[in-house]
Amino acid sequence: MRRSPSNGRRSAPAETAARSRQARDLTEHAAGRGWPAQHDRAERLRPAVAADHNRRPEREKQYQQAQEQYERLARNAQGEIIKSAKLVATTLARFRTNRTVFEGPYDVVLVDEAGAATLPEVLLATGKADRAAVLLGDFMQLGPVIPPALGNNDRPDIKRWLHPDVFQHCGIHEPSDAQAHPSCVTLTEQHRFGPAVMRLANDLAYGGVLTGGPQVLRERPDNDPEIVLIDTDGLHELARAHLTGSRKGWWPAGSLIARALVELHREQGEEAGIVTPYGVQAEATLEALRDVEGAGRPLAEVGTAHRFQGREFDVVVFDTVEGSGDSRELWMALAHRQPGADAWHRNGVRLFNVAVTRTKARLYVVAGGARVRNAKPGTALARLAALIGSPGVRVLKAKHLIAPPKAPVPFRGEFGTALAEVLGRHVEVTDVHDETTFYDTFTEEILQARHSLWLWAPWVAKRLRSLLPALAAAADRGVRITVFIRDDTDQLQRKPASQALISDLRTVADAVIPMNVMHQKIAVFDERTVLLGSLNALSQSWTREVMVAMRGAYFARKLLAHEHAEIFARPPKCGRCRGAEIEIRRRKNGNWFWRCYATACKATHSGRSNAWTQDIRLRAGR
Repeated sequence: MRRSPSNGRRSAPAETAARSRQARDLTEHAAGRGWPAQHDRAERLRPAVAADHNRRPEREKQYQQAQEQYERLARNAQGEIIKSAKLVATTLARFRTNRTVFEGPYDVVLVDEAGAATLPEVLLATGKADRAAVLLGDFMQLGPVIPPALGNNDRPDIKRWLHPDVFQHCGIHEPSDAQAHPSCVTLTEQHRFGPAVMRLANDLAYGGVLTGGPQVLRERPDNDPEIVLIDTDGLHELARAHLTGSRKGWWPAGSLIARALVELHREQGEEAGIVTPYGVQAEATLEALRDVEGAGRPLAEVGTAHRFQGREFDVVVFDTVEGSGDSRELWMALAHRQPGADAWHRNGVRLFNVAVTRTKARLYVVAGGARVRNAKPGTALARLAALIGSPGVRVLKAKHLIAPPKAPVPFRGEFGTALAEVLGRHVEVTDVHDETTFYDTFTEEILQARHSLWLWAPWVAKRLRSLLPALAAAADRGVRITVFIRDDTDQLQRKPASQALISDLRTVADAVIPMNVMHQKIAVFDERTVLLGSLNALSQSWTREVMVAMRGAYFARKLLAHEHAEIFARPPKCGRCRGAEIEIRRRKNGNWFWRCYATACKATHSGRSNAWTQDIRLRAGR
């Protein structure tokens, strides 16, 4: 903001300096009287310890008064400096809360990232301009963050003044609107990313008006793709989203792959940023990175697109959390701006656009290949799918990067081979086709466990009998064993043979907790080693499955927290029969609850079920 002439205001550099000196003198005076140096205290005050103790509150009060006066004078000095400045740079938040900044006046007001500000904030700032106000921003990037209570409010005044951003208020929704608006100047030449990302951005948001400078349009060699789709199909449980809302969640695949990509590019001296739509996925990835980062700064910045708007990185990993198969479509899979799209769908495109345009050299998109290929026409993922096979765009299958040790190595190319080597430093994969490779590893981990074993295994079968000796030996060493299995409403689990095996399991485990409709296949040893995949450890017999071993305490603890392990491992006694036959269930609204499944307790005189239940209180944000 450019300051207007003072119009008779007194310029006060001399007064400001005098006040600063006065504050410094007061502080030094207090320090000299109240806080002498350590060696002076030893010499001067040793004979008068009692007297000094009595005077200490008084001197502390003097020091506090001097400190408060210093801070008051410093604020006054700051105000005088701002008043005499020709140029003031501030945030909109500080503009409206700092009286000196707010008072102005200003000849010209410039508002950067205007599209990310609420309309009242922009009006407040531009209202202080005497001659001109200029708004700079991108209406196809993220708008202001509005609390849900206001964002979902249908009051006419809120819908008019808070819901639209400043561009929408001025009737600018599409690139053509901006070009046709008499007060809008469109800047169409970008100098950040190359032609492949520019094609994607034009298809997503800019309708083909975006162009590039000569330096970003240079041809790149075939082994240096600009956009790489990391296809997560074939990773089974690793690539299944754990829902934390109707259309959001987290998955291990993104954290694992992002960690390897960041390390690969750090070795090449390139800065990477990891962008994801959901805060919960950002948290999981941060925990995975902490397991491999050394001293100094973290391996990479991780955050949602809102955090990275306006930023740029050599390399960007866009973790969509979009799997394939029967997994649910999340926000990014549904994002579009076709006619009739509501704000949620359109904002998804804006988020997608922000994520992909943060890169300077290479963009990785982590998503299920089938989800991308079969994306609905007009969606953001369909725009990406249309570029596959074009210059600068390549697909790498994650299952080829994380291949079992004895499996034939597929052709990966120079780039894919380098990435696979980095992944191999942190990941071990076992192909369980012969029923022995995984269980050798699994049994060895049980024998080495020293503190705890957490196991999610939906079904039990005769495979359990071969594991019971190792589990019993671990329990004798003091290993706390907690097992989550499906409840007996499952037709396989309620068979007499399965119930007998569950009884045997209860003799060695500290806790065996039934869960209704459970599907996770996870083992966590000593809160450091995680085995995760599609294999059911207590029942697998002949099917071909994959399990991945990830080593790292941060990731293990994060996984346990997401599964509510500690809370779910301590079921209460039934409030009616005081029995211990308690299972975990989930309501349609997503809330978890305990339920007594003892037949004698839940059956009424008429034969109907009236089971005792109790809501499970999870920590905030869970």
